[in-house]
Amino acid sequence: MNYRSDIDGLRTIAVFVVILNHAGFTFFSGGFVGVDVFFVLSGFLITSIIYPKIVEQNFSIGWFLSRRIKRLMPVLFFIITITMIAFTIVMLPQDLMKFYRSIIWVLLYAGNFFMWIHHGGYFDGNSQEAPLLHTWSLAVEEQYYFVWPIMLIMSIKLFGPKLTSWFSVAIFIALTVFSQWGTEVTVGAAYYLLPTRFFELLLGSCLAIFWQRLPITGKIVHNLLSIIGLGLIIGSALILTEHSSFPGYNALYPTIGAALLIYSQKGFINKLLATRPMVFTGNISYSLYLWHWPIFALMRYMSIDLTFPIQLLCITITYILSIFSYYYIEQPFRKSRINSFTPVAIKLYAIPTLVLVLVSMYGIGQQGYQSRFEPKIVEMEHALNTHSSESRKACHSAFRDHQRLPVNSCIIGEKSDSNIMKGVFIFGDSHANHIVPFVSELIKDADTWGQDYTLDRCLPIVGLNWGGSLYKAERCKERNYKALQHIQDHGFKYVVMAASWPGIGTNRIFSDVDRVTNNLQKTRLFESKLLNSVELIIETGAIPVLVEDTPTLAGKSPKCPIKKLVFNDSLDCDISLEANTFISDAFSKLKNKYPQVIIIKPSELFCDKGTCTMELSGLPLYRDDDHLNEEGAKVLAREYLAIETNFIN
Repeated sequence: MNYRSDIDGLRTIAVFVVILNHAGFTFFSGGFVGVDVFFVLSGFLITSIIYPKIVEQNFSIGWFLSRRIKRLMPVLFFIITITMIAFTIVMLPQDLMKFYRSIIWVLLYAGNFFMWIHHGGYFDGNSQEAPLLHTWSLAVEEQYYFVWPIMLIMSIKLFGPKLTSWFSVAIFIALTVFSQWGTEVTVGAAYYLLPTRFFELLLGSCLAIFWQRLPITGKIVHNLLSIIGLGLIIGSALILTEHSSFPGYNALYPTIGAALLIYSQKGFINKLLATRPMVFTGNISYSLYLWHWPIFALMRYMSIDLTFPIQLLCITITYILSIFSYYYIEQPFRKSRINSFTPVAIKLYAIPTLVLVLVSMYGIGQQGYQSRFEPKIVEMEHALNTHSSESRKACHSAFRDHQRLPVNSCIIGEKSDSNIMKGVFIFGDSHANHIVPFVSELIKDADTWGQDYTLDRCLPIVGLNWGGSLYKAERCKERNYKALQHIQDHGFKYVVMAASWPGIGTNRIFSDVDRVTNNLQKTRLFESKLLNSVELIIETGAIPVLVEDTPTLAGKSPKCPIKKLVFNDSLDCDISLEANTFISDAFSKLKNKYPQVIIIKPSELFCDKGTCTMELSGLPLYRDDDHLNEEGAKVLAREYLAIETNFIN
C-alpha cells in the first residue's frame, strides 16, 4: 500500500488526546482512547505489510521481527535508561525496586502483566506514579505481532485467503463480545491484557485484509465518513471517563472511528490530517508517547502540582525531547543497514536488554539504595507498603476466586479449650481485609482466635444482590451464603462485618435482574437485607460487629507524609471526613433494635472536627486512596485499645 500522510495525522490525534488526558486536562476525561486508535492503526499497517507476503508465500517471520525491533526498541531502550537515571535519584527504595522489576518485565514484552499484577487498575492512585505504566500498550502490540502472523500463516495454509478473511471477521465479533464479558468480570485484566484487546488490533487487520474488496465511494461519502470517524474518536475522548466500562463495547466507538478515517482517505478530515504540522507530529508520535508519561509521573512523584503552566511546560519538554529522539535515535536505527534477524536481535535487542536487566537486578539487590534516605523515611515507606491483601492472600479473594471457601490457614491466633467459644469471624470486601490487622491486634490482646474471609467488591450482607454487574452481584450473593454457612457451622462469638459501605447514590444494588435506581427503594432494600443479615448472625449465637469505613484520601497520595519530609514540607496531608448518613442511619436503626450490636468507628481514632490525619505515631496509615496499610491498621488498633475497652473481653 502506498504511503498515506493522513494516517500520520491520525497518529497526531491519537497521541495528543492521550497526552492531554495524562496531563490532567479534565475535558479529555476519556483521552485514553487514543491508545485504541493506535491499536487499529497498528493492526491495519502491519497486516497491510504481511498479508500479501503470506498469501504469496514470501513471508519471513525473522524479517518481520527484525523490522519491528529496529522500529521500536532503540528509542525505548534510550528512554528507559534516562527514566531509570532520573527515578533512581528521587524514588523511595521500595518504589524504586518495583520500578526496576517493571523494567525487566517491559523488556521481556510482558509489561502489561506486570502493571496488572503490581499496580492494579489503570486509573488506581498508586499506578499514576509508575514511570513505565504506559508501556502496557506496547506489550499488547508486541504480543499481537507474535500471535497474529502465526494465525494468518496457519489459516491461509489450511483454508486459503478467502475463508481466512471471513474467519478474521468472525473472530473479531467473538472477541468483541469476550472483551465486554471480561470488563464485567475483571476490570484490571480486561484493561491490560491482549485477549480483551485483540479485537481492536484485529479490526485494523480486517480492514487491511478486505482493503482491495471494499467499495469505491464518492467524495461526499468520504467526507461524511471522515467526519463521523473523527467525531467518534473525539466524542469518546470527551464523554468516556475512568469509571466507564472499558474496553468492551465502549472501545468500539474510537476504534470504528479510526477505521472510518482510514477508509475515507479522500475525505475532508483526511485532508486536514495530511497537513504538514499534523504529519510531522504524527511522525514523532511514538517518541511523544514514550516520553510524556515518565515526565508527568516524575512531577506527580515529587508532588509538583500540575498547574496549567506546569502542564504546558511538560508538554513542551516532551515535544522537544521527542524531536531529538526521532532524528537521532529512531531514524538512524530504522535506516540501519543491519537487516538480518540474528544480528538485529543480538545487537539491537539482546545486548541492551541484558545490560538494563543486570543494572535493574543490581538495584534490586541493593534494596533500592536505601542509604539515600534517613532511617525514619525507610521505616515509613516500609509501613506504607505492608498490604494485608498480600499477607492474607489465602484469605482475601479477587473476584475471579469468589468460589473459594474459608480455610484453616486463615486462623488468627490459636484455638484452645479456654477460648474456643470466643472466636471472631471477619468477612466483607477489601475494606474488611484492610481492617484484619486491626482486629488481629484485638484478638491478640484478648488471647483468643479468629478467621478472615473477604472478597473484593462484595458487601457482607446476606441475600443482597450487590455488584457492578448482575453477574458480580450474583457471585457476591453466593459468597455471602458460604460465609453464613461457615458462621453457623463453627459457632463464632463475634462476627465482624466491614466494607467500603455505599452512599445513597450507589448504583450497585440489584433487585432480581433489575438495577435499583430509586433512592427510597435502595434504602429499604439495603436496610432490610442488612437487618436480615444481623438477625441471621444473632440466631447463630454470635454478636455482630459493624465497622464503619475509613475516609478516602480524595486524590491525595498515601505517600504524602513521606513526601512532605523528602520533597515539599508545605504539603497539606490532612483529609476531610465526609459523613455517610446513609450508613450511619442504617447502623443506628440496627443498634436501637439490637443493643448487643457493636459499632466501631475507626475514623474517631485519627479524625477531629471533620479533619483527619494521614499518619499516626509517625507512620503513614494508608497504602492507597482508600485502604489502610497493615502497619497503619495495627497503629489504629493500639490507639483503640488505649482509649476503649476491647469488645472481645
